[in-house]
Amino acid sequence: MRSRYAAFVVQDADYLYETTHKSTRKNVTKEGYLSSAQNTTWLKLEIIFAAVDVVEFKAYYLGRSLDTEVLHERSNFKKEEGKWFYVDGKFY
Repeated sequence: MRSRYAAFVVQDADYLYETTHKSTRKNVTKEGYLSSAQNTTWLKLEIIFAAVDVVEFKAYYLGRSLDTEVLHERSNFKKEEGKWFYVDGKFY
């Protein structure tokens, strides 16, 4: 999770796409990841809960009104061939 957050911060769309599970990739593009990263100023990541394949986190960012907003998600990951992939998440 931390590496994906860092990839959003530095706008590394290739990494974000490559660490998205193939079952989920049909819903995202590198261009979409890049656009999202470029239009967001990330402030910090707070891990709420972590298990082997689940991470609940809050990611703080500046919203359009320049107020701090929070993305709260419980993400599911899957490990294949020694690599972790983001599968999906539930937003709060």
